[in-house]
Amino acid sequence: MKKGILLFLALFSTLSLLAQEPFFCTRPGTKLYYERYKAGTTKLTQTTLFEIESSKATAKGQEVHYAVTMAKANGSELYGGRAIQTTLIARNGDVNMNFAETVKGFIRNMFSRSNIEVTEAWALLPAIMHPGDTLPETHCTVTVAGIHAYFHITGRRVLRKETITTPAGTFDCIVVREHKEEDAPFHHPDNWLDNYYAPGYGYVRHDKYDKNMHLQESEVLVRIENSPSTASNSRP
Repeated sequence: MKKGILLFLALFSTLSLLAQEPFFCTRPGTKLYYERYKAGTTKLTQTTLFEIESSKATAKGQEVHYAVTMAKANGSELYGGRAIQTTLIARNGDVNMNFAETVKGFIRNMFSRSNIEVTEAWALLPAIMHPGDTLPETHCTVTVAGIHAYFHITGRRVLRKETITTPAGTFDCIVVREHKEEDAPFHHPDNWLDNYYAPGYGYVRHDKYDKNMHLQESEVLVRIENSPSTASNSRP
């Protein structure tokens, strides 16, 4: 009898974990608004808008199409404006972000008449993560008109679970740290990133540090539109 109860509890716990929403927004029509500020100040440096356009079932899980628009504080668009992106969500809830397509989308906006080649690169965000877990790294090479640029995301590990509050609400998050390096002509940023992921939304906060771990800027989710309250992880 005791063994049967323990087996039931273990099964219930497993099913509960699998029932958790993935660490990405899958609800078409939802708009996620972000603001970025320079560390230690109230100076707005950038805004970012995620628009979930569609979500469809596939043989392997779910395919989510969305658009990303970044802009300066004065409203002028960055990186050529709105870029269409795709994320694949496996049946077990793992999020596979197409990092190569993300890079290509913005470069295509800026160099639409150039020949653009991008190596395939995916960034995995597992459905179930625990502090101390390490995540796969990813690398991407972009070639535009014969000029090469290299993107490396390494040192990915789960730091902790944390509940945070932003202007958009309160979220139960998993915090993932990663090292991002870019190598292109006259462009060599080297940063550490702490990303706060919430089920059903994706990242709700993003802290960028220099290579010496000095905080440079933070980006937070400030508003959610057209997001059904019944599927919400936030507590406004």
